[in-house]
Amino acid sequence: MPHFTLYDAPERNISVPKTAAQAAIEETFSFDGPPDAMITIAGKVYLYFAGSGYLGLQANPEVLAATCESVLHYGVGTATSRTAFTSPPVFEVERRIAEMFGTEHALYTASGYAANLMMLESLEKTFDRIFIDEASHYSLFESAKRIRKKRCIPITFRHRDTDDLKKKLDANLQLHERPIVLTDGVFAQHGTAAPLNEYTVLLAGYAGASLWVDDAHGFGILGNTGRGTLEHFGLDASAVNQTPDDWNGDWETDDTVYSAAIPLYLTFSLSKAAGGCGGVIPGSAAFIQRLKDHSSVYFAASAPPTPIAAATAKSLAILAESNLRQRLHKNVTLIKSKLRSIGLDIPDTLYSAALPAVILTLGAAANMKRIQKELSQRGILIAYLPRNIALGSQGALRIAVFATHTEAMITELVETLAKTL
Repeated sequence: MPHFTLYDAPERNISVPKTAAQAAIEETFSFDGPPDAMITIAGKVYLYFAGSGYLGLQANPEVLAATCESVLHYGVGTATSRTAFTSPPVFEVERRIAEMFGTEHALYTASGYAANLMMLESLEKTFDRIFIDEASHYSLFESAKRIRKKRCIPITFRHRDTDDLKKKLDANLQLHERPIVLTDGVFAQHGTAAPLNEYTVLLAGYAGASLWVDDAHGFGILGNTGRGTLEHFGLDASAVNQTPDDWNGDWETDDTVYSAAIPLYLTFSLSKAAGGCGGVIPGSAAFIQRLKDHSSVYFAASAPPTPIAAATAKSLAILAESNLRQRLHKNVTLIKSKLRSIGLDIPDTLYSAALPAVILTLGAAANMKRIQKELSQRGILIAYLPRNIALGSQGALRIAVFATHTEAMITELVETLAKTL
C-alpha cells in the first residue's frame, strides 16, 4: 500500500512494552499510518471500514503537510490558556467555521468534550429542566452533571422517540419551568439521525423551551453545504447559538429553510469527517463572548495544539472546496444497495439514508464476533459494538464507508461478508 511521508523518519529510541500482553495489545490496535480506506497493522494491509474518518481527510497529504509546516513554524503549542496568547491557526479554524455557518463568530476548543462543558455552563440560566435522549454521547450527560441544582437532574427519554419526549415533558415540567432538550444529531453507533424536525415542532408548544444538538457525526456529512443535521432537516444552521437579544423567535419560511420557533444550540467535534481535532461552537459575537466570560473551561484549559489547529484549518478548507462529500454520498448509496442485494435489511429513510455508518444485527453476539473475526482474517476490518442502549443486548456490527473507498473495495467487502453469513 502506498504510504505518504514528507521525509524519512529519523531514528529514535522507542520504549518497549513492559509485558507480553501489553505488547500484543499494542500490536493489535496500533495503526502503522493515518486511518484511511486502507491501513496497515503489524505489517498486514487491511481494507478499513471502521472509525469515523468519513472523508479520508485524516490521511490527506495536504493536511499532513500543513501539520508539519505548522509545528516547525509555531512549535507544539502556546503553553497558555485561551485567555492569554493564541496561535494564528486557532483563529483560522474559528474564521472558517463562522464563514461556513454564516455566523458572526465561532469558538474553537481542544476537544468536543470541552465544548459541551462550556456550552451548558453558559446556558445554565436559560432553562429549568434537562431532557436528554438516552443514547446521547457521554459528554452531554457529563455536561448535565455539572449543573448541581436538584431540578436539573437529567430526565431521559427513549431514543429518538418524540412521543416519549412529550410524555416526559408533560409529566415533569412544573408551571413556568423552561425545558432544554439535549441530543446527538447523528448517532454513530446506531446509524440514524435524531428527528430534529419533530423536536422543534414539539418544543414550540412549551414556553421557554430550547434544543441543543451535539453534531459530531453530522457536521461535514449532512446538509446541502455540510453544515450537518440541522441543515439536513431544513433548519437554519446560521441561527444557532444566539443570545436572547440576538434571537426573535419568528418563523421565517421559504422553500427549503426555516428558523425554528425555539432557540437552537449547537456544538460539534472536528475529529470525525472534518479530519482534524477539537470542538467548536459557532454563534453570534455576543453568545461567544458570553461563553468566554462564564466558562471555567475557557479560563483554565489549554488552547488547542497549534499543529492540530493548522491541520484542522486545512481540512476545513479542503472540505469547503472539494467534492469529497459528493463522493461519500455516492459510496453510501453504493454500499447500501450492495448490502441489500445480499439480502440484508438496510433502512432508507430521512433519518438514515445519507449516513455513512451501516448497523447490522446478525443473530447473537457470538455470531457477529465470528463474522468480524472472519472478515479480519480475510483482510477487512469492521467494528463490533457491544451491548448498548437502543442496540439491544447482543450488540451490532458497524460498517463505515469513506469517500476514499473505491467501488472495488466496497464490492470486496460485500462479497466477503456474504460468504460469512
